[in-house]
This record gives sequence, C-alpha cells and structure tokens, in this order.
Amino acid sequence: MTFRLIPFAALLLLAFAGYSQTSLKLLTPINPELKKNAHSVKREEVISFNIKSKSKASYKVHRLVTVLDESAGEELYFATYADKFHLLEDMSITVYNAFGAEVKKYSKKDMTSFNAGEGLVSDNKIYVLRIPNNSYPVHVETDYEIRYNGLLHYPEYEVQSIEQSVENSTFTATVPADLDIRFKNRNVDIAPAVITDGGKKSYTWAVKNKAALRHEEGSVSYESYCPEVILAPNKFELDGYEGDMSSWEKFGEWYRSLAKDAIDLTPERKQFFLHLVKNAGSQKEKAAIVYKYLQQNCRYVLITLGIGGFKPFEASFVDKKKYGDCKALSNYTQACLDAVGIKSYQALINASYNKAPVDPAFPANQFNHVILCVPFEKDSVWLECTSNTNEFGVLGSFTENRNALLITENGGKLVSTPKSESKNNTLNTYCLVQLLEDGSGTATVSMKTRGEYKEPFLLTDKKDEQKEFLVNQMGFLQPDDFVMEKDGDDDIKMKMAIEKIPAFTAGSKQFLSPRIYRLFKSTLPAAEGRTQDFYFHNPFRKTDTTIYQLPAGLVLEALPESRNLHFQYGDFKTTYRYDKDKNELFSTATLELTNYRIPASDFAATKKFFDEVLAEYNSKLVVKKL
Repeated sequence: MTFRLIPFAALLLLAFAGYSQTSLKLLTPINPELKKNAHSVKREEVISFNIKSKSKASYKVHRLVTVLDESAGEELYFATYADKFHLLEDMSITVYNAFGAEVKKYSKKDMTSFNAGEGLVSDNKIYVLRIPNNSYPVHVETDYEIRYNGLLHYPEYEVQSIEQSVENSTFTATVPADLDIRFKNRNVDIAPAVITDGGKKSYTWAVKNKAALRHEEGSVSYESYCPEVILAPNKFELDGYEGDMSSWEKFGEWYRSLAKDAIDLTPERKQFFLHLVKNAGSQKEKAAIVYKYLQQNCRYVLITLGIGGFKPFEASFVDKKKYGDCKALSNYTQACLDAVGIKSYQALINASYNKAPVDPAFPANQFNHVILCVPFEKDSVWLECTSNTNEFGVLGSFTENRNALLITENGGKLVSTPKSESKNNTLNTYCLVQLLEDGSGTATVSMKTRGEYKEPFLLTDKKDEQKEFLVNQMGFLQPDDFVMEKDGDDDIKMKMAIEKIPAFTAGSKQFLSPRIYRLFKSTLPAAEGRTQDFYFHNPFRKTDTTIYQLPAGLVLEALPESRNLHFQYGDFKTTYRYDKDKNELFSTATLELTNYRIPASDFAATKKFFDEVLAEYNSKLVVKKL
C-alpha cells in the first residue's frame, strides 16, 4: 500500500468544502484596528440605487455584518416600511455562528407586518424581523430590494453607524443623464467615481477599512453625527405630481400645489370663526383665540394614506372629524385664520431637539413635520398645531433652533425658527413640609409649570404612572400616599404622605436634604476626550422654595452654606435660613441653563458646574431633639 502526504492547505480545503463563499470570508480575521471602539463590523456591503425615471427606481442591498457583542443588538433587528410608493420586493437574512457555519435563514414570509400610525387613516406597513441570539460573535447576511413607484426622497449612503467599523462598502447610484442627481457629503470626505455610458450616468462611492466612531453620550442625533452621503433629485414625481427640487423656491411651489384646494371651509364655518373673534382687540389676539379653539377641539392622528404623507387633508375634513396629522391641523388652522383675515404660512421642518438644521445650500426633502407661521407687522408668531398644551407663540424644543421652509405664494422660503429660551421652560416649586419628631410627615407641593415641564404632568391620570414620574423622573422622596391634581392651565397641586423624610438619622439628630426632590437629577457623561457638542433637551429655569415646619421637639443645629455658582451658560444660587420664632427652616434655590447646545470645548466646565449642583443636594440641614 502506498501512502501519500496531503498538503495542509488541501486538508483545509477539504474541511471547508461544504462552506459557502460567505462562510469562508467570515473565517478571515478582522483587522484588530477595526475592532477598536467597535461593537460591529461591516464586512461587505454593496448597494445599488437605480433611478429609471422621475418616479421609478429600485434599491438593492447586500450586506454582511459581524456583530461582536450585544451592544450592537440593532444589527439583529431588520425593519423597513412599505406603502404605495415603496414595495419590499424580496428579502433574505442568513445567520452564521462564530465559526462561519449557517445557523438560520429567514425570508420575507418570516417577517411581521403591521400598519403604521394609529390605524385611522393609514395604508403604510412596517415589516420587522428580530433575530434571536445569545452568543457572540454572530454574523448576519442581509439581501433585500425595494421598488420605488414615486420619488421624492432618495436614500442616503450611510457609511457606518455609531461604534461600527467598515471593511468594504460601496454605494452606486445610476441615473438618466438628463435627470442627474445632486449629492452632499456629511461628516465624511469621499468623492465618487463617475461614469457616463450612453444616456446613463453612474456615481460610485467606496469605503475601505474605516475605523469605528466612538459614541459620545448626549451628542447630536445619528443622522447628523455619522458619515453619510445625502442624495437628492433635480426633477421628481410623486403620485402624478411633478416637481423640481433644484431650489427651495421650486420645492415650495410643488408642496403648495398639493394643498391649493385644501383651504375649503364653508361660508357658515367662516362666519363661526368671525363671530368667535369679534371681541378681540388686535390681530394677534384673534390668532390666539383661533389657536385656543384648535387646541380645545382637535387632536393629532397620524395620516399616511396614499400621498397623505405629504398632502394635507382638507380643512373641511378636520373641521368635521376634529382630528388630523401635522399637515392637516396646520392647514386647518391656516384656513381658520384666513377666515378672520389673518395671513399665515405652513412651514416644513425637520423636528427634533438634537438634529442639525437643514442645509440652506442643499435643497432636499429632509423634513418630517409641519408647523404654522403667522407674520405680523413687528414679529412672527409660530404655532405648533399638534399640541394641546403649547402656549400661543411658543414652539418648544421639538421645532425651535431649526430652518423651516415657508410655503408662500411665491414658492418656498427657508427661514429660521425661534431660538430656545430658558424663560419658556420653567418649573417653579413651593413645598411646605410638616416634619414630625419620628421623621415622618406630610408635604404640600405647588408647582407652576411652563413649556417642556407642563406636558409630562398631563400625560396620564393613572396614579402608579404619576408616582413613577415623580420618583424616578423628578427625584421626589418615595411617598406612601399622594394626591395630584391640576389647578388651572399651569399649576399642579400635590399632597404627599412620607414615612421617612430625613436622608438619615444619627442619635438625636436628623439630616434633611435641601429639598424633597432633586432640582437636577442627571449625571453628565465624562468630559475627557470629548469631540462632539452636548445637547440638553432644552434650556430651562427652575426655582424652589422648601419650608420645613419643625415640631416642638426639634430645633436647628446647622445649616449649609449658601451657594452662588456661575458658568458661561447658567447659574445656580441657594440660600438657607432659620426662623426661630416659627421653628421653620427655609431653603431656596434657582437653577438656570440659558443654552441647550454646549460646544465640546465648553463641556468640561459644564460638567463641573452640574456636578456641583448635584453635590449641593448632598449638603444637609441638621436638626436635633431638645
């Protein structure tokens, strides 16, 4: 018998003969540099966006991702939406274990679908698939195709997500040369390879061996933070409505054409609104009355039927049904104002407190919300028509500090919305605490809220949810029982029974916190090495007066020192005093933040300031038994 040695490489080939090409690729080690700060690695990605006309396109994706740990769990979750303009043609997901062996394969039939919105007026579907997994690393290969039957928004080339590195990725956009496309880099410096072949033009962007981005808590939203290439059409068509997006003016003309017949209140309803404002002393007062009517009589409902994601329902529809989405409610308010002789303009906006404003130099449909602008002689009033609680003329953090596209008679005009101000978001608290000798007691609390602090108290009437908000969100002492009620538009009244008011006791002494809740509760992230701006949800001003009424058997032993802290964007002041005749302790505090966006260069000082605010709560008012 003759024995023959088989080379080691050949043995490996035999061992892996049953493996797919993908499986073999997964056995190739990942460059250690690409694992730094990474929870996932994009091993291979090929995206093809084929634009066939102003209204037709296909979008194909092949993606292979190695998920290194559970922090990248979003890579095990697939979601996409479909409507009459977007059809999910096909989808397959293959899961491989750490050794590259296939574990599970999914197809479109394995996905769960449900209607978007509240189901009242919607034909959108969202398809989702969550991949179960309990061991890492795991590899996910995804292939899918979306067919477009109407084009207004082109998909972005998202190079990477936060804490994800990239081995190989390409994005190719092919377009008829006479249509062409526009593009803009954001947070990345790459140029496409451009090829013209006959009547078509193709752009290909390629990325190799790109290290992961370190996540910085409190930074700008994902789409404003991560590297991507934004694409936009010049000419487009949606549901038979042709448009031009080469300028803001022309894009605004297109949107206005959708709503030109939606201002359709009947003569009888116009008379109703004229009668409603008959006693108003000014145009601005008339507008305030109309806005209050909207808030008291209409509610927000998502509408995405057909082109309803862009075209508002008629004012007569909202007037009869008493509901609508942001477009429908803004259009309705515009119609009501028009009935009383007040000019207003709908405005498209990209809403969210931590999104970068749309780029004035790059017209594109980056909007997700509609509000209303009412220009007066000396100033403009902005109205959030989906809110039942916003004050007249105060937008809130969702839409302040943005660029909005006014839809005027002359097309679109990009303007700035108001800047956030601390005076619009206030919480003024007065607490009267009756302390008993055993440390228990009651607290009568009065809170006057405005802006961002008003809404949470109106979300629920359920006592357990109210308690969760008070204790976990506001940092109140755990009440054994409480009663909360709304007093007018801005005031909240509470009566609380608390078994243990002192933070702790020692012998005959009780150590009381300056307040029975935390004026500021969050610990800011570390400042070392920060490169991204930090975003608070909104600027604010909080004041508190807490009075401890001591029983006859307790007297003051010590008070903390008063504080007066200041930094570039805020102030914190406290005072403490003792009224011996009434046997009462007084603690007052004011905390103000004047700017919601903190540049990275100023974040260390900001963190130091708020660390000292948090530390102040640890100072104690000390009382003792006689």
